Amino acid sequence: MKCEFILNVGLKNMNKNQQLMDFLPPLSNFWNEKSGTFTSYRINQSQVESTERPALVFLHGFNGSSKSWACQFGHFTSQTVIAIDAPGFGESQSIDGGMVAIADEVAALITSLVTGKVVIIGHSMGGMLAQVLGATHPDICQAIILSCTHKGRAQPVGSPLGAAVQERIQQREVMDDASYGALRVGKMLSGKIDPQMMAFLAAIAGEIRVEGIRCGGFAMQYLDTSPFLDKITAPVAIFTGGDDVVVKPGAAAALKASLPQAHHWLLANVGHAPYCEDASSFNAAIEAFLEKAFAR
Repeated sequence: MKCEFILNVGLKNMNKNQQLMDFLPPLSNFWNEKSGTFTSYRINQSQVESTERPALVFLHGFNGSSKSWACQFGHFTSQTVIAIDAPGFGESQSIDGGMVAIADEVAALITSLVTGKVVIIGHSMGGMLAQVLGATHPDICQAIILSCTHKGRAQPVGSPLGAAVQERIQQREVMDDASYGALRVGKMLSGKIDPQMMAFLAAIAGEIRVEGIRCGGFAMQYLDTSPFLDKITAPVAIFTGGDDVVVKPGAAAALKASLPQAHHWLLANVGHAPYCEDASSFNAAIEAFLEKAFAR
């Protein structure tokens, strides 16, 4: 059964949320002997041997985890799908060194699982990571999709953690999982939120740990991908949510201007979580871009 079908049938809230979670493969851990770091991930290896369909690697946002990609695991069943937990999320260890160090950990994990190049799909914080990964590890990137993201906050290294992220940490320390998850999702979507989608996203956001907020917050705060973008050699697509209230228009425009060769997709009537708000359109956009990028 396709994930898109589940998202459009009249299931009860709990049943729908559980069936989405049922698409997720179990969590695994990768031990990087060089850095001494554990990174958690999920992988669904294709049963179809095909050199025409590269593995898809999904990198989640600041309110997510590898669980965020349930609808993509449910849809892309004819190729290998990998979803990676950022440092401090899932069971991944938090690390120092910012987005470049995180990219190194992700690259080490990918090369341990896959021979050859992969397609990187990064959302929001994961999209910033995807930009750095494409520049610092071009040997593993066959194509890159940047969903609802920007170039980073470009604050001086060593500056205190921003007030908004400090507030997140304070809220996480005092709120229960359900309340924190609902709060975070409410701030990233606009308009009326489908209660079943809310339950799915809030359950994931409610599992976020303080160390993940701190690690991701610092990585994004110090990041400016401007020096990296001209080093990306893989085809790039930029997905924009038509009702995204998180990535401001100026930040989105700056990213597009810095990647003039990128393909652009506007996903209508979705906020900051198009991968499940309208999974059908999000997945179709991935397929359309890859068909265009790899057309012979």
